[in-house]
Amino acid sequence: MTDQELLAVAQHAAARAAAALMDHRAAWSAVEAEEGREVKLRADSHAEALIIETLRAATPYRILSEEIGWVDGAADDVVWAVDPLDGSVNYAQGFPHWGVSIALVRAGRPVLGIVDCPALGEVFTGIAGEGAWLNGAPMKVSSVDDPARGVLMTGIPARAATDAETMTAFTARITRWRKVRMIGSAACALAYVAAGRADAYHETGGMMWDVAGGCAIVSGAGGRVAITGVDSNALDSRLDVKALNGPIATI
Repeated sequence: MTDQELLAVAQHAAARAAAALMDHRAAWSAVEAEEGREVKLRADSHAEALIIETLRAATPYRILSEEIGWVDGAADDVVWAVDPLDGSVNYAQGFPHWGVSIALVRAGRPVLGIVDCPALGEVFTGIAGEGAWLNGAPMKVSSVDDPARGVLMTGIPARAATDAETMTAFTARITRWRKVRMIGSAACALAYVAAGRADAYHETGGMMWDVAGGCAIVSGAGGRVAITGVDSNALDSRLDVKALNGPIATI
């Protein structure tokens, strides 16, 4: 299958999950598990099942999904990375910045992705090196070249370290920017960088399923992405993720 055909499969899977999440929000907002700052809703597992069913029916690739972990498939370096509901607390509380994120990862690099944000009626898609689109219309990263005039998207993932030294460094880093936004969804934050609404993204402690869709879209929109393993180079380990619009040299 071509990348365009694979993106269409991902869009179909995301659309099925997004529609169900909208239709069942009242019933699916029930909390099924909490561990520290990590919250799992009934919605997460229901949406995941719809996505996995759709991807397995159309492609042979392994799947790495937030709730279930690894789903077996062809033994190669092509993997679907799935976050069935990125921004679970936002979803439960009626805050509109949440989405369904699906990406195809080749050799550890997100190459195509979708972030479907149904509460806002926005679907972000992208193929690295080919293009990125918002509801089908082409989009590009911003042209801001100075953090002092830019907007940084960031956050503190549930798995992130929060000791005093780490938070001091975090504060020093974000105060270089004109504005900082934390919206509770890495997928949406990355999509906003791709759309030129923000100029950069940086979070430490997230997982591949959180960021792969958005990273592929940023790459497609002309931005630059750097993904580094915090604990190891495994796809299912904590990551340090930076996404830049291009003109800004570093975060």
